[in-house]
Amino acid sequence: MKATGAGKYEVAGRLTIKGTAQNVVVPVTLAQAGGTTTATGAFVLKRTAFRIGDGDWKDTSMVADDVQVRFKLALTGVGAL
Repeated sequence: MKATGAGKYEVAGRLTIKGTAQNVVVPVTLAQAGGTTTATGAFVLKRTAFRIGDGDWKDTSMVADDVQVRFKLALTGVGAL
């Protein structure tokens, strides 16, 4: 995890889907209110790189290869930023 600005971070790791692993870097924004830290972010993955969509669904002219992944996590027990 690397700080990139006020409340902004890059989280690097390995994402595994359907037995296929790839390195990813995900931008995350952290905000704190009371005892809760909210982590939000989004990134794009190539579905065919993870073998999502077989047979006819592998054709990217019908179903896009880029998949937007968005998340919002409510975390507790995180120290002050």
